[in-house]
Amino acid sequence: MNFQIYLKTLTRFLTERWRVPSTFFVLNQIHTFHFKTCFLLIFSFQLTAIYPESKKNIQPPEGDGITIIVEKGQTLSIISKTYLDDPRKWKELLKSNQIDNPNLIIPGMKLWIPKSLGKKPLADLQRFSGITEVLKISQKQNDWAKATNGEGLYAKDEVRTLKDSEAQFLFLSGSRFEITENSHVIMERGKTETDPDELFLRQGRIRSLIPKSKAPNQKMFLLKTESAESVVKGTDFLTEVDGSGNTTLSCYDGAVSVTAEKVTVQVNAGFATYVEKGKAPLKPFAVPNPPIPENK
Repeated sequence: MNFQIYLKTLTRFLTERWRVPSTFFVLNQIHTFHFKTCFLLIFSFQLTAIYPESKKNIQPPEGDGITIIVEKGQTLSIISKTYLDDPRKWKELLKSNQIDNPNLIIPGMKLWIPKSLGKKPLADLQRFSGITEVLKISQKQNDWAKATNGEGLYAKDEVRTLKDSEAQFLFLSGSRFEITENSHVIMERGKTETDPDELFLRQGRIRSLIPKSKAPNQKMFLLKTESAESVVKGTDFLTEVDGSGNTTLSCYDGAVSVTAEKVTVQVNAGFATYVEKGKAPLKPFAVPNPPIPENK
Protein backbone atom coordinates (compact mmCIF):
# COMPACT_ATOMS: atom_id res chain seq x y z
CA MET A 1 0.00 0.00 0.00
CA ASN A 2 1.26 3.49 -0.74
CA PHE A 3 2.76 5.09 2.36
CA GLN A 4 0.73 8.31 2.04
CA ILE A 5 -2.54 6.38 1.62
CA TYR A 6 -1.64 4.35 4.69
CA LEU A 7 -1.18 7.51 6.76
CA LYS A 8 -4.52 8.97 5.63
CA THR A 9 -6.33 5.72 6.40
CA LEU A 10 -4.76 5.48 9.85
CA THR A 11 -5.61 9.10 10.68
CA ARG A 12 -9.22 8.64 9.56
CA PHE A 13 -9.49 5.49 11.70
CA LEU A 14 -8.16 7.23 14.78
CA THR A 15 -10.49 10.19 14.29
CA GLU A 16 -13.53 7.94 14.01
CA ARG A 17 -12.36 5.88 16.98
CA TRP A 18 -12.08 8.93 19.20
CA ARG A 19 -15.66 9.92 18.47
CA VAL A 20 -16.87 6.80 20.28
CA PRO A 21 -16.46 6.64 24.07
CA SER A 22 -13.91 4.03 25.06
CA THR A 23 -15.10 0.93 26.90
CA PHE A 24 -11.74 0.67 28.59
CA PHE A 25 -11.10 4.29 29.55
CA VAL A 26 -13.62 6.60 31.12
CA LEU A 27 -12.33 10.13 30.62
CA ASN A 28 -14.03 13.44 30.93
CA GLN A 29 -14.10 15.84 27.99
CA ILE A 30 -11.06 17.83 29.12
CA HIS A 31 -8.92 14.73 29.58
CA THR A 32 -10.05 13.39 26.24
CA PHE A 33 -9.05 16.64 24.54
CA HIS A 34 -5.59 16.57 26.11
CA PHE A 35 -5.16 12.90 25.22
CA LYS A 36 -6.01 13.60 21.58
CA THR A 37 -3.69 16.59 21.41
CA CYS A 38 -0.72 14.77 22.93
CA PHE A 39 -1.24 11.71 20.78
CA LEU A 40 -1.40 13.79 17.59
CA LEU A 41 1.75 15.71 18.53
CA ILE A 42 3.67 12.51 19.24
CA PHE A 43 2.35 10.84 16.07
CA SER A 44 3.24 13.88 13.94
CA PHE A 45 6.71 14.03 15.44
CA GLN A 46 7.33 10.39 14.59
CA LEU A 47 6.17 10.93 11.02
CA THR A 48 8.43 13.93 10.51
CA ALA A 49 11.32 11.79 11.72
CA ILE A 50 10.53 9.10 9.14
CA TYR A 51 8.84 10.52 6.07
CA PRO A 52 11.24 13.41 5.27
CA GLU A 53 13.98 10.86 4.53
CA SER A 54 12.51 10.62 1.03
CA LYS A 55 12.52 14.40 0.68
CA LYS A 56 16.24 14.96 1.20
CA ASN A 57 17.82 16.92 -1.59
CA ILE A 58 21.23 15.45 -2.29
CA GLN A 59 23.50 17.89 -4.08
CA PRO A 60 25.76 15.68 -6.23
CA PRO A 61 29.15 16.97 -7.39
CA GLU A 62 28.91 18.65 -10.77
CA GLY A 63 29.42 16.20 -13.62
CA ASP A 64 29.34 13.17 -11.33
CA GLY A 65 26.59 10.82 -12.49
CA ILE A 66 23.00 11.64 -13.33
CA THR A 67 19.77 12.44 -11.47
CA ILE A 68 16.62 10.52 -12.37
CA ILE A 69 12.96 10.81 -11.42
CA VAL A 70 11.39 7.61 -10.13
CA GLU A 71 8.57 6.47 -12.41
CA LYS A 72 5.42 4.61 -11.45
CA GLY A 73 6.03 0.88 -11.24
CA GLN A 74 9.80 1.21 -10.77
CA THR A 75 11.35 -0.69 -7.87
CA LEU A 76 14.85 -0.31 -6.51
CA SER A 77 15.85 -3.54 -8.24
CA ILE A 78 14.52 -2.29 -11.58
CA ILE A 79 16.31 1.03 -11.18
CA SER A 80 19.56 -0.71 -10.24
CA LYS A 81 19.27 -3.07 -13.21
CA THR A 82 18.50 -0.21 -15.61
CA TYR A 83 21.18 2.24 -14.52
CA LEU A 84 23.77 0.07 -12.77
CA ASP A 85 23.50 -3.19 -14.74
CA ASP A 86 23.06 -5.05 -11.45
CA PRO A 87 19.74 -5.31 -9.54
CA ARG A 88 21.69 -6.15 -6.37
CA LYS A 89 23.25 -2.66 -6.14
CA TRP A 90 20.10 -1.08 -4.70
CA LYS A 91 21.69 -0.85 -1.25
CA GLU A 92 24.58 1.23 -2.60
CA LEU A 93 22.03 3.41 -4.38
CA LEU A 94 20.16 4.08 -1.13
CA LYS A 95 23.40 4.85 0.69
CA SER A 96 24.45 7.37 -1.95
CA ASN A 97 21.11 9.16 -1.55
CA GLN A 98 21.21 8.97 2.28
CA ILE A 99 17.96 6.99 2.45
CA ASP A 100 17.70 4.35 5.15
CA ASN A 101 14.26 2.94 4.40
CA PRO A 102 13.77 1.37 0.91
CA ASN A 103 9.99 1.68 1.33
CA LEU A 104 10.29 5.45 1.00
CA ILE A 105 11.07 5.25 -2.73
CA ILE A 106 7.95 6.71 -4.35
CA PRO A 107 7.09 7.89 -7.88
CA GLY A 108 8.09 11.48 -8.56
CA MET A 109 11.06 11.62 -6.19
CA LYS A 110 14.60 12.25 -7.44
CA LEU A 111 17.44 9.76 -7.15
CA TRP A 112 21.09 10.47 -7.79
CA ILE A 113 22.99 7.81 -9.74
CA PRO A 114 26.71 8.38 -8.96
CA LYS A 115 29.13 7.84 -11.80
CA SER A 116 31.14 5.47 -9.62
CA LEU A 117 28.12 3.15 -9.35
CA GLY A 118 26.95 3.56 -12.92
CA LYS A 119 27.16 0.92 -15.59
CA LYS A 120 30.32 0.66 -17.62
CA PRO A 121 30.16 1.46 -21.35
CA LEU A 122 30.41 -1.39 -23.83
CA ALA A 123 32.74 0.60 -26.05
CA ASP A 124 34.47 3.94 -26.53
CA LEU A 125 34.35 5.95 -29.73
CA GLN A 126 38.05 6.31 -30.50
CA ARG A 127 38.00 8.47 -33.59
CA PHE A 128 35.83 9.55 -36.51
CA SER A 129 35.95 11.70 -39.61
CA GLY A 130 33.28 13.57 -41.51
CA ILE A 131 29.79 13.56 -40.05
CA THR A 132 29.33 10.86 -37.40
CA GLU A 133 26.32 10.90 -35.10
CA VAL A 134 25.31 9.05 -31.92
CA LEU A 135 21.83 8.23 -30.63
CA LYS A 136 22.01 7.71 -26.84
CA ILE A 137 19.07 5.38 -26.25
CA SER A 138 20.68 4.46 -22.91
CA GLN A 139 20.00 8.02 -21.76
CA LYS A 140 16.49 8.07 -23.28
CA GLN A 141 17.51 10.54 -25.99
CA ASN A 142 15.37 10.65 -29.11
CA ASP A 143 17.52 12.85 -31.33
CA TRP A 144 20.81 12.15 -33.06
CA ALA A 145 23.74 14.22 -31.75
CA LYS A 146 27.21 14.95 -33.07
CA ALA A 147 29.72 12.34 -31.92
CA THR A 148 32.57 13.17 -29.54
CA ASN A 149 35.93 11.44 -29.47
CA GLY A 150 36.28 9.23 -26.41
CA GLU A 151 32.59 9.16 -25.46
CA GLY A 152 31.21 5.93 -24.00
CA LEU A 153 28.70 3.80 -25.87
CA TYR A 154 26.23 1.75 -23.85
CA ALA A 155 23.75 -1.01 -24.64
CA LYS A 156 21.10 0.14 -27.17
CA ASP A 157 23.18 3.18 -28.21
CA GLU A 158 23.45 3.69 -31.97
CA VAL A 159 26.18 5.11 -34.20
CA ARG A 160 25.85 6.18 -37.82
CA THR A 161 28.15 7.71 -40.40
CA LEU A 162 26.98 9.87 -43.26
CA LYS A 163 28.56 10.38 -46.69
CA ASP A 164 32.37 10.50 -46.78
CA SER A 165 32.54 9.65 -43.08
CA GLU A 166 33.95 6.82 -41.01
CA ALA A 167 34.36 5.92 -37.35
CA GLN A 168 36.31 3.55 -35.14
CA PHE A 169 35.32 2.30 -31.71
CA LEU A 170 36.89 -0.06 -29.21
CA PHE A 171 34.96 -2.50 -26.99
CA LEU A 172 36.13 -3.11 -23.43
CA SER A 173 36.78 -6.72 -24.44
CA GLY A 174 39.49 -5.44 -26.79
CA SER A 175 37.54 -5.87 -30.02
CA ARG A 176 38.00 -3.03 -32.52
CA PHE A 177 35.54 -2.00 -35.22
CA GLU A 178 35.74 0.37 -38.15
CA ILE A 179 32.62 1.49 -40.02
CA THR A 180 32.70 3.23 -43.37
CA GLU A 181 30.37 5.86 -44.83
CA ASN A 182 26.59 5.43 -44.69
CA SER A 183 26.81 2.77 -41.98
CA HIS A 184 24.59 2.25 -38.94
CA VAL A 185 25.37 0.03 -35.93
CA ILE A 186 23.64 -0.68 -32.61
CA MET A 187 25.40 -1.72 -29.40
CA GLU A 188 24.04 -4.80 -27.62
CA ARG A 189 25.00 -6.51 -24.37
CA GLY A 190 25.14 -10.30 -24.01
CA LYS A 191 21.99 -11.83 -22.57
CA THR A 192 23.94 -13.37 -19.67
CA GLU A 193 27.25 -12.63 -17.96
CA THR A 194 28.93 -15.45 -19.89
CA ASP A 195 27.58 -14.42 -23.31
CA PRO A 196 29.76 -12.17 -25.49
CA ASP A 197 28.80 -8.61 -26.31
CA GLU A 198 26.88 -8.05 -29.53
CA LEU A 199 26.77 -5.59 -32.38
CA PHE A 200 23.92 -5.16 -34.83
CA LEU A 201 24.82 -3.85 -38.28
CA ARG A 202 21.68 -2.27 -39.68
CA GLN A 203 23.32 -1.08 -42.88
CA GLY A 204 26.70 -0.28 -44.39
CA ARG A 205 30.11 -1.88 -43.94
CA ILE A 206 32.09 -2.78 -40.83
CA ARG A 207 35.55 -4.22 -40.34
CA SER A 208 35.93 -6.28 -37.16
CA LEU A 209 39.24 -7.02 -35.46
CA ILE A 210 38.56 -9.48 -32.63
CA PRO A 211 41.31 -10.67 -30.24
CA LYS A 212 41.92 -14.40 -30.16
CA SER A 213 40.23 -16.24 -27.30
CA LYS A 214 42.23 -18.08 -24.64
CA ALA A 215 39.80 -21.00 -24.61
CA PRO A 216 39.39 -22.87 -27.92
CA ASN A 217 35.58 -22.82 -27.85
CA GLN A 218 35.08 -19.41 -26.26
CA LYS A 219 32.84 -17.02 -28.18
CA MET A 220 34.46 -13.61 -28.30
CA PHE A 221 31.82 -11.64 -30.13
CA LEU A 222 28.45 -11.84 -31.87
CA LEU A 223 27.73 -9.74 -34.95
CA LYS A 224 24.15 -9.62 -36.17
CA THR A 225 22.52 -8.31 -39.32
CA GLU A 226 18.96 -8.42 -40.56
CA SER A 227 19.66 -11.62 -42.50
CA ALA A 228 22.44 -13.43 -40.60
CA GLU A 229 24.27 -13.97 -37.34
CA SER A 230 28.05 -14.35 -37.03
CA VAL A 231 29.73 -16.04 -34.06
CA VAL A 232 33.35 -14.95 -33.69
CA LYS A 233 36.16 -16.73 -31.85
CA GLY A 234 38.98 -14.37 -32.69
CA THR A 235 39.40 -13.08 -36.22
CA ASP A 236 39.62 -10.27 -38.75
CA PHE A 237 36.62 -10.03 -41.03
CA LEU A 238 34.54 -7.59 -43.07
CA THR A 239 30.73 -7.47 -43.03
CA GLU A 240 28.51 -5.50 -45.39
CA VAL A 241 24.72 -5.06 -45.46
CA ASP A 242 23.09 -3.68 -48.60
CA GLY A 243 19.86 -1.69 -48.92
CA SER A 244 17.78 -4.87 -49.10
CA GLY A 245 19.18 -6.33 -45.88
CA ASN A 246 21.40 -8.92 -47.60
CA THR A 247 24.74 -9.68 -45.92
CA THR A 248 28.22 -10.34 -47.30
CA LEU A 249 30.92 -11.56 -44.90
CA SER A 250 34.59 -11.90 -45.83
CA CYS A 251 37.05 -13.51 -43.41
CA TYR A 252 40.76 -12.58 -43.51
CA ASP A 253 42.05 -14.25 -40.34
CA GLY A 254 40.70 -16.93 -38.02
CA ALA A 255 37.18 -18.24 -38.65
CA VAL A 256 33.58 -17.06 -38.41
CA SER A 257 30.43 -19.18 -38.06
CA VAL A 258 27.59 -17.60 -40.04
CA THR A 259 24.02 -18.71 -39.37
CA ALA A 260 20.80 -17.92 -41.23
CA GLU A 261 17.53 -19.83 -41.56
CA LYS A 262 18.88 -22.49 -39.16
CA VAL A 263 21.82 -23.23 -41.49
CA THR A 264 25.41 -22.56 -40.35
CA VAL A 265 28.52 -22.34 -42.52
CA GLN A 266 32.11 -22.03 -41.34
CA VAL A 267 33.95 -19.21 -43.11
CA ASN A 268 37.69 -19.63 -42.80
CA ALA A 269 40.46 -17.15 -43.60
CA GLY A 270 40.52 -16.23 -47.28
CA PHE A 271 36.86 -17.08 -47.84
CA ALA A 272 33.51 -15.31 -47.83
CA THR A 273 29.81 -16.05 -47.84
CA TYR A 274 26.69 -14.27 -49.01
CA VAL A 275 23.35 -14.35 -47.20
CA GLU A 276 20.23 -13.22 -48.99
CA LYS A 277 17.51 -12.10 -46.61
CA GLY A 278 15.25 -15.03 -45.81
CA LYS A 279 17.64 -17.64 -47.22
CA ALA A 280 20.50 -19.82 -45.97
CA PRO A 281 24.17 -18.72 -46.36
CA LEU A 282 25.96 -19.64 -49.59
CA LYS A 283 28.82 -22.09 -49.56
CA PRO A 284 32.01 -20.11 -48.74
CA PHE A 285 34.00 -18.89 -51.75
CA ALA A 286 37.50 -17.40 -52.14
CA VAL A 287 38.06 -13.66 -51.62
CA PRO A 288 40.90 -11.24 -52.51
CA ASN A 289 43.56 -10.10 -50.04
CA PRO A 290 42.30 -8.16 -47.01
CA PRO A 291 42.58 -4.36 -46.81
CA ILE A 292 45.43 -2.92 -44.74
CA PRO A 293 44.12 -1.72 -41.37
CA GLU A 294 44.77 1.84 -40.26
CA ASN A 295 46.74 2.03 -37.02
CA LYS A 296 45.25 5.17 -35.56
